[in-house]
Amino acid sequence: MSRIPIEKFRIQQYKKIDRVSSGRLLILILKVLGLWHWQEEEDQSVLSIILHHLHAWLLHVPMSFAFCALMWIEVFRAPDFVEAGKVLYMSLTLSVVIPKTLSFWLLSTRICRFIKDLQVNPMYEFQSQEEILMWHSQHKLFKNVVRLYLGGSVLAALGAFIGVLFEEDYQLGFPYWVPFEWHNPRGYWLAYLYNVVAMSVACFSNVSFDMFGCYMIFHIGLLYKLLSLRFHQLQHVDEVKAKDKLMAFVLMHMKIKRATKECEHLVSHYVLNQIIFSALIICFSGYRLQKMNIMDNVGQFFSMLQFLSIMILEIFLPCYFANEITVNSSLLLFDIYKSNWLNYSPSTRKFIILFMEFLKQPVIIKAGGYFEIGLPIFTKVMNNAYTFFALLLNVDEK
Repeated sequence: MSRIPIEKFRIQQYKKIDRVSSGRLLILILKVLGLWHWQEEEDQSVLSIILHHLHAWLLHVPMSFAFCALMWIEVFRAPDFVEAGKVLYMSLTLSVVIPKTLSFWLLSTRICRFIKDLQVNPMYEFQSQEEILMWHSQHKLFKNVVRLYLGGSVLAALGAFIGVLFEEDYQLGFPYWVPFEWHNPRGYWLAYLYNVVAMSVACFSNVSFDMFGCYMIFHIGLLYKLLSLRFHQLQHVDEVKAKDKLMAFVLMHMKIKRATKECEHLVSHYVLNQIIFSALIICFSGYRLQKMNIMDNVGQFFSMLQFLSIMILEIFLPCYFANEITVNSSLLLFDIYKSNWLNYSPSTRKFIILFMEFLKQPVIIKAGGYFEIGLPIFTKVMNNAYTFFALLLNVDEK
């Protein structure tokens, strides 16, 4: 077989690879929740758009939104702070889910276009087996993170729901104000069923929002890593070939920079809400753990411990993946410096020097145009959570 058919065959195989494979499960969950269109934008009819919005309204308003309101009523009806603390951690969590839902709802069309561009843009097509191996290995790791986060969230909810069934008196997995008498067999199972369904909708919504936001950030960071592999090619080519490749890489870098800004806009509000509320949620979760007696309800205790771990992971993941964008984009400067640019002509060297000056500016994603998303903000959130927790314990002792 000649060389040309082999190259054409490889290019065709590279085009068939799903570049957004890690987000498929999340997209499926979002479709079930009514927050992602079942059809492509160009195939949508007026009827399908109306049914899509009706699906979302009928699911989230009586479940997530109403359930959050009932939880806050229970907080304000609590006789003391200890009783309020049993509900406050979850009511704060659901309060974050509501703006996330509205934000995703409003930006759903824009998010769909963003994902489609990542999937079909020819500029991001793989050019070597090395790029494919890197891509698959990174996506495999991200899929494991999704499974861990999703599985941990489901187990935390199941632990709470199953644990209360072994109690002597009537209890709910996640307490809320019930507008009827439920301390009887019939009323209890009605309240329990609504508790399970509403919390499941809120849980899967929150998990899918969190992980899909992380996925968009993760994908952008991976594009910088892909560009880094292509810069390595300049180390082994002459100036004529290097000039053509360099121009293509510069255009790709500009495209990724624009995609980074678009990603920042799409995840900004969700991460900002998470940054603001995470310290309080972690604080009150720790406060409830401190007040619980392990032997009284082992299932509830481990469910609460797992919930606390998930909340810490919830703020850590976007900070970690955003930090990867900064790191991977910064490494591009060293990758191009390692090329044979010193042996090129003066005009080519000047162009490379100008491009290297441009690469010195770090790529940073901000939340709300103010907070720089990265590992430092995660450290600050955890410090604030510990400060609030210590303050609560001091006030409680007095």
